[in-house]
Amino acid sequence: MNRLTIRRINELNVLREVFNQTPTSRAAVAKKLGLTKSTVYNIFTKLANDNLVYDIGQGNSTRSGGRKPVLTNFNAQAGYTINTKINQATISCMTNWLDGSVVNYQEFPIDGKDASKQLLALYQAIKLSTLDNADLMGISVAIYGVVKDNHIVKAMSQDLIQYDLVQILQSRFNVPVLLENEANLAALAIKDFSGISIQDAIALSLTDQIGVGAIINGQLYSGKNSRAGEIGSGKYYGLGNKSPLSLENVGSDQAVFTQIQDLKQSSVVIADIRRWYDLGDEIVQEVLKNFETSIIIILQNIFLLFDPEKVVISSRVLQAIPEIMKRVEKELSQVVDREFYIEVSDSVSSNSLLGGCAMITRRILELPDADLQFKNRTMPTVSE
Repeated sequence: MNRLTIRRINELNVLREVFNQTPTSRAAVAKKLGLTKSTVYNIFTKLANDNLVYDIGQGNSTRSGGRKPVLTNFNAQAGYTINTKINQATISCMTNWLDGSVVNYQEFPIDGKDASKQLLALYQAIKLSTLDNADLMGISVAIYGVVKDNHIVKAMSQDLIQYDLVQILQSRFNVPVLLENEANLAALAIKDFSGISIQDAIALSLTDQIGVGAIINGQLYSGKNSRAGEIGSGKYYGLGNKSPLSLENVGSDQAVFTQIQDLKQSSVVIADIRRWYDLGDEIVQEVLKNFETSIIIILQNIFLLFDPEKVVISSRVLQAIPEIMKRVEKELSQVVDREFYIEVSDSVSSNSLLGGCAMITRRILELPDADLQFKNRTMPTVSE
């Protein structure tokens, strides 16, 4: 290993420490990493020249006295990322500073169902989310489907595969672009934005489709062909049909909406489903019973196979009708003979967007595998 390589490794390690421990001091970083003070001081100077760190004043001296250390912050506003998700009818879009702090979040409509309309809406959403007087550093895109080597292999809209989405966005915005499955990104958000060390966790997405993202031993697991977690295509008996039925056809939010709309012969919003549930509507009760059974099947497999520290579920239906989750947990306790933790996310979109932020920021900082602790907070621009 040559001297330049060693120096670069030291620079990245120092940057990681400042990112995680901000504010910190040169002396603290030198002690933590076992580097000489002169080495760390030189690296801090380079990071400051690159606009990645800045001094904020003096800290407290030690009990034995001595000079007060100069405290340094990671410069989160050295740039920002735009993180998106392609849904059936909308583009979810979040703008983040480099430490993960949220600048803003918006939903943009898609005017049509074909891939060209999705791409146009995605481009417009990104363009409208750019910030004045700040540098866009990277873009992430979450999709319902399979992504391998930054290319779409399978998507909710299959004609999306014909487009080189990365090349299209890079040519227009001139920044790195990363694609990933939305459940995988939601799993990254659990690990990176929880504020604690999490080694094994599962993100279960039940929104437009069913997907599972898995963190195993601190790393995202996507399988040999990046198809791990595509559990929605699994077929089972006993889901309201005489022949085996895919979980996706009954166990996703979209399936619930579609079935109730078809049976009621009218458009449906989540408030309607909640109201009919409270009134004991037989049609809604039957649809939700199969939805509940599907969730139990999925969670049994997850807990028995992976034994995760926690599972975070994204679902509009479970948000609106938490009683379903209580029954699911009761059923699971009959099968899983140990304590388990399940959380229904407050937002069906934010987790995958935060995961996209973590993924693209690691690329920008050249810290792809580092254990980074991102900030789960809102910090809009001063002008806002």
